[in-house]
Amino acid sequence: MTFLKYFSWIVGGALASSAIGGIFACVVALISPEFVSSLFTRDAAAGSLVRYAAAVGMIWGIFLGTAVMAFSLLLVTVVHIARLVKKKTDISETQ
Repeated sequence: MTFLKYFSWIVGGALASSAIGGIFACVVALISPEFVSSLFTRDAAAGSLVRYAAAVGMIWGIFLGTAVMAFSLLLVTVVHIARLVKKKTDISETQ
């Protein structure tokens, strides 16, 4: 059950990061379409440029969100294992 909980946290974090990345890229494309056009090396009209920026932002958001959530959960797991090892050594020292 713990695996499913952690997996759902990773998926949820990745999807949230994807949405945030897409929204951020849309805002940047609306404010400065020439920046987005030169950044992604794509010539398009302003409307399709915003959609293209949203798609690229969502892709990068999902990559970064997955990596950050996986690293965070790795740290939580390492701390949990360290506590278990410390508890085990404390119990064996008292006996």
